[in-house]
Amino acid sequence: MNYYQLKNINKFSLDEKLGQLLIIGFDGPVLTDETRSLIQKYKFGNFILFSRNIVNLEQLVRLTRDIHDEVIKSVGVMPFIAIDQEGGMVIRIKNKETCYPGSMTLAATDLENGKIVGHLMGKHLMALGINMNMAPSLDTNNNPKNPIIGVRSFSDNPDIVGKFGVSLIKGMQDEGIIATAKHFPGHGDVEMDSHLGLPVLPFNRQRLYDVELKPFKMAIANNVENIMCAHIIFKDIDPENPATLSKSLLQDILREELHYHGLITSDCMEMKAISENITTPVGVVKGIAAGIDLACVCHTKENQINSIEKLKHAVDEQIISIEDINKKVERILQVKNKVFSVMTNLFFKNIRCTLDIFNESSSSLINQKIVDASLTHVRGKKLELKGKILLFGCKAQASNMAEEINHEINIIDLVQKNCCSIHTIEYQRNTYYDTFITTSQTYDTVIFISYDAFTDTLQSKLINELNMKCSNFYVIAIRNPYDYLSLSGNINYYTLYEYTPSSIKSVIKFLKGEIDATGKLPIQLLK
Repeated sequence: MNYYQLKNINKFSLDEKLGQLLIIGFDGPVLTDETRSLIQKYKFGNFILFSRNIVNLEQLVRLTRDIHDEVIKSVGVMPFIAIDQEGGMVIRIKNKETCYPGSMTLAATDLENGKIVGHLMGKHLMALGINMNMAPSLDTNNNPKNPIIGVRSFSDNPDIVGKFGVSLIKGMQDEGIIATAKHFPGHGDVEMDSHLGLPVLPFNRQRLYDVELKPFKMAIANNVENIMCAHIIFKDIDPENPATLSKSLLQDILREELHYHGLITSDCMEMKAISENITTPVGVVKGIAAGIDLACVCHTKENQINSIEKLKHAVDEQIISIEDINKKVERILQVKNKVFSVMTNLFFKNIRCTLDIFNESSSSLINQKIVDASLTHVRGKKLELKGKILLFGCKAQASNMAEEINHEINIIDLVQKNCCSIHTIEYQRNTYYDTFITTSQTYDTVIFISYDAFTDTLQSKLINELNMKCSNFYVIAIRNPYDYLSLSGNINYYTLYEYTPSSIKSVIKFLKGEIDATGKLPIQLLK
């Protein structure tokens, strides 16, 4: 079945070469006749999956097998099949075994946990036919107002980011998965989401080297296979082009100065930072010309087709040389050859055999243990449950476009089920309740489970009022540790780093006295 190794790059048509340079997405849980026709006609060689493509593990294996078979049949080369399975708040495969701890959760625990989770990710994704993970985020989140990174980062300290990022990368790549360090050269100090606009950073070159680039240097030194670049302008290096389209950043710095020889992948070219400024197809051409090897066009068939047509025109007009195309394709094929040898041992078996790893796995217990260990006591007295107890909580809500919330989980439901002596009240975000203040006065202990209070002024106002009125009051931030920065006065404050089934279970265990808060804060919060 090793078809693509029999095919030398010299036997590739131009269409087949250009198809290798795109990673595309599609809707639905099956490979439709329409998508098969696109592969056959345009020779698309790589795919990215989202929650919209996933129903359950058996369906996912069938889908990835169909993609593999169709691409090998039409192109003669194994496809990259990618996913954003970061852990924490960014999870596309929501099986209990694959709900891995997020980056900041990991960084609140021991370094070895990064590699443990990386191995779990690698084994699971490879068994499911996925060979590229668009993770981890090596952004140093040194701006609490960052709307898109936040807890997707390990820390606001570049050394911590680098150490935990390398640990996760090593674990994944040991299992054959292509890990992706993102978002080069660093998306951590922005106040705009590049899904919605084009962030511009004014910092000087030295700041970039001292902070943003450090984790990427560490990843390169440890042989990361793939680096994703960001749609962000760094004015001091290239005042006109975002990193995705910048030869100065991709060639002069990443390739020449940092001596990186692996794959360079774009963030999605349909994000507004690109699509609303120069359009997606033009962005693909400019990005390929600037130095990326793989352009992500994740959603729209028309943009995918037009991107291929624009690339053909660029080759015809010698905007991009065929020699440059060949170098990129050779780099891609080199990685595919390496990955394929691992996949043959795990993936190309019958589906039930492939999925046995999930039946035998204890990964959900491992994941839970890590999230338990991340619970961090930030400030104030330790939790003392006395008398009548009241807990405020809310349902999860996506805080940015990278997140996909499991709406079935609700901390109120689990507290009611597992802690019968604790009374509960569900609050809505962006709402202030005078009655909550009055009600709380009839209780001896009040606990508020905050959810992004940092960006919710009414929620933070409510918490501050309760803190003044209640004699035994505690806050447990379940989604965003930066909630602390919106609170005033002396406050008894704990934090977790994700609103997931695992973190809710950790809260329940904590309330029942089964675990203590042993996590270490990976960011600067205390004033």
